[in-house]
Amino acid sequence: MKWWGKYTLTKNRWAHWRVGPFSLYAKPKDREWHVAIWQNTDAQDSSLLLDAASATEPDAETYSFSRYAIGSSETELELKPRLGDRPFIVSPEQPLFLLAGQESVLYVSTIVWIQAGVANGDGNVLLDAPTIRRSDTWFGDNTRQGELCYSTKTSARTELGDVQPRPHRAVTPVEIRNDGAGILPIEQLRVPVPALSLYSDDNDQLWTDAVCFVRQEGEDSAAMTTPEPSAHLPGKRTLIEKPRVPVETGTIVKAFSKLLS
Repeated sequence: MKWWGKYTLTKNRWAHWRVGPFSLYAKPKDREWHVAIWQNTDAQDSSLLLDAASATEPDAETYSFSRYAIGSSETELELKPRLGDRPFIVSPEQPLFLLAGQESVLYVSTIVWIQAGVANGDGNVLLDAPTIRRSDTWFGDNTRQGELCYSTKTSARTELGDVQPRPHRAVTPVEIRNDGAGILPIEQLRVPVPALSLYSDDNDQLWTDAVCFVRQEGEDSAAMTTPEPSAHLPGKRTLIEKPRVPVETGTIVKAFSKLLS
C-alpha cells in the first residue's frame, strides 16, 4: 500500500501514520502545525497505518512533540520517502565469498527517511527524519581519512524473491564483479544511497538505482556505475526523488579495502 502523497486533514484534529517502526501524528491549527513522532527499535516491523482522521491522540510520555509556525492556515500535508543523507555500510548476516572471475548481484535494503511538509507551501518542510534510529560508523583507512556513514545488518539475498518487502525500506541491487585472481570475502557493502535515485514499482515497493562495483586485480578501489537499464530492477517504476548528491558514472571509489577485505 502506498503511504506517501498528499493528505487533506481536519483542523484541530490529529492524523496518524505508521510506516514500519516509525509513527507520525500531525495536526493543523490556525497558522501552525503540531507534530509528534516515535520510532521503535524493531527493524523488521512491517506495520502500515494511514489514518487521516485519527480518533486517538499521541501519548505524551512516548512521543516527541514539535510545533511549527507558518503564515497560512493550510490543512494539506504531503509525505515523501527519501533516501539517507550518508552512505550505508551494510554487513551480511552470514559470510559470502565471490569466486575469481565471477559476478553476482546482492539485493540489500536500507531504511528511508520520511519528509512531511505543507503541501501548498514553498519549502515548508516540517519534518525530515529516518524511519528508525541509525547507528553511526566510520569508513576509511584511519580516523583522519574516510567518512562518517550509517551501519546496518542485511541478509544480502542473491534471489529477489527472498527479499521481504517492508514499507520503510528501499531495495538496492548491488552488482559485484571480481576481476581479481583470488576469492573475495564479502564482509561489508558500501551502499552510496545519497548518489542514488528513489523509485516505486507497481506494488508500491521502494527501489533505488542499481549499483555496480568492478574490482580490478591488486586494487583496493572499484569503478562504480549505476547501470540503466538494469535487469535487476522492475521494468515499470516511477521516479520519486533524484539523488541528494549525484556522482558521475565510472567514478573510482574507495571500496574494497573495507567493502571487500
